[in-house]
Amino acid sequence: MPLMEWTKEEYGTNVDVCDQQHKELFNRVNTLNDAVSEGERVEIGNHLDSLIDFVVEHFQTEERLMEERSFDGLAKHREEHNKLVNTCADLQKKFHDNLADIKQETMTFIKDWLNQHIPETDRRYGPVLSS
Repeated sequence: MPLMEWTKEEYGTNVDVCDQQHKELFNRVNTLNDAVSEGERVEIGNHLDSLIDFVVEHFQTEERLMEERSFDGLAKHREEHNKLVNTCADLQKKFHDNLADIKQETMTFIKDWLNQHIPETDRRYGPVLSS
């Protein structure tokens, strides 16, 4: 059973590229979650790296679109992105240095962050970026 399932009603922003990337983000979260459930460290590391790489790419896309449309909330949005990227980079380093594990608590953090960020923060750019 997937940890997260993208639906237009819950997560849609009406910005096609962002919605497509959010779907891919959910796929990668679910793949990492499966690896965490199976407990295979090498697979967890591969999927963790893939997820973080995609998160950075996605954030760059959103921020570029917000800049192009002069979205008023860009600075605050970028601040949220940077905070998550820094948290992920720290976790990624600790994981690869064998100082931390990725457990269900980590997956719950990711799920909770996305459940808050996309509906409450990303949806604010929808009307500006989709026009």
